[in-house]
Amino acid sequence: MISGEYLVLKGASALAIPVRYGQSLRIRTRRTDELTVSWTTYVQNREYLQVRLCGQTFDTDTPAMPESKQQSISFIQKVLRTAREINPSFPGNNQQVLAESHIDFDLDWGLGSSSSLISNIAWWADTDPYQLFFKVANGSGYDIACARSNKPIIYNYNGKDHPPLVRESSFNPSFGRQLFFVYSGQKQDSQKSIREFNADLIPLKMVDDLTEVTNAMATTGELGTFIQMMRTHEEIVSKCLGKKTVQEVFFPDFPGAVKSLGAWGGDFLLAAAPMDLSGIKNYFIEKGLQTIIPFHDMRL
Repeated sequence: MISGEYLVLKGASALAIPVRYGQSLRIRTRRTDELTVSWTTYVQNREYLQVRLCGQTFDTDTPAMPESKQQSISFIQKVLRTAREINPSFPGNNQQVLAESHIDFDLDWGLGSSSSLISNIAWWADTDPYQLFFKVANGSGYDIACARSNKPIIYNYNGKDHPPLVRESSFNPSFGRQLFFVYSGQKQDSQKSIREFNADLIPLKMVDDLTEVTNAMATTGELGTFIQMMRTHEEIVSKCLGKKTVQEVFFPDFPGAVKSLGAWGGDFLLAAAPMDLSGIKNYFIEKGLQTIIPFHDMRL
């Protein structure tokens, strides 16, 4: 999400882009006497977890695992059970399902491993991905829209009981070579951040102002204007959260703009400046941040 974080839950327009990194799901089946799902998740071509899920409730007989992997298993079970509630014929009876999920990015990057999994299971279960998402997760669902798109989008959340408004955006800035994604080194729990955010306390004026910023960011052809909109965006969200911006705290000497993306305090930052990749890398590496991805290398 390039713009709109937090306030998208209040109705502000969000600008978002699908990324090159993703998650795939391969399903194979064969007839057996009972339903079992043999699930394996690979992260960057390495096996991350393997679990056997049994019966209509997808219970597991796999030995206990470390907490992080147990949380992953519990989430998979939750999504599968909910998909079955929506579509009772899913995934069928009397068969063994061999499911392989392949994630091609570091899980700490926060690039939507949960939402892309929900989208993939929705494809498999022939269910509406937003309905499935809103039943199992918090959030606006913008990342579901990104998982289903190969172009930038403008996203408007209309509540869990209504479909979102998703429009394609022509966002492909001529100054893309001056935009960079910088990994903060801190994994942020977006679900926790959303639970702690009270959208009811946000004035509608701020929502309208942020929508104007989103529209400007999506359409401007000037780097200077984009940088100013990034700063304005951070000022609005800063007031909503009662927190200083990431640039104020960590990068006050940066010759451009740095903004948080998604939940503040972690995952990736967006940096914009009239600098080349070498200059950007030198600046952020001196700050202890090693992962810098140019805009055109991140976007799909």
